[in-house]
Amino acid sequence: NSASDACVEFRVKYVGAIEKLHFEMCRTLQKPLDLVNYIDVAQQDGKLPFVPMEEEMILGVSKYGVKVATADQCGALHRHPLYLIVHMLCYDDGLGAGKNILALKTTDSNQEECNIWVYQCNGSEQAQAICKVLSTAFDSVLTSEKS
Repeated sequence: NSASDACVEFRVKYVGAIEKLHFEMCRTLQKPLDLVNYIDVAQQDGKLPFVPMEEEMILGVSKYGVKVATADQCGALHRHPLYLIVHMLCYDDGLGAGKNILALKTTDSNQEECNIWVYQCNGSEQAQAICKVLSTAFDSVLTSEKS
């Protein structure tokens, strides 16, 4: 059916990524608060910027996963296949401008490392909408595998 093939697009800004974290570290970042604290410390240590890149990106969510492309749609910057996304999280960035952070934790196909991808949303409504669409994508894939 074509409805579940649909890609829902959102305009977000790319903050940065913490890549190639070892499996042991990934295991300690299971709870939402641990992930938020980890991102916070990474920002304070200069491993991740507080302010996203100026350019808006198009974050597309479908049953295949998440694709992040430049606003002119010329190239995909990141692709996060659904089966490699192990955690998603939305929270207020705490900088007082009403912006929200969307964090995606992904693993590699061997599940030896994980990455944390950080995007800035326009507000809590947008962040919640992205999480909701992503969660619907997970549900539709899981449902179609059972039937």
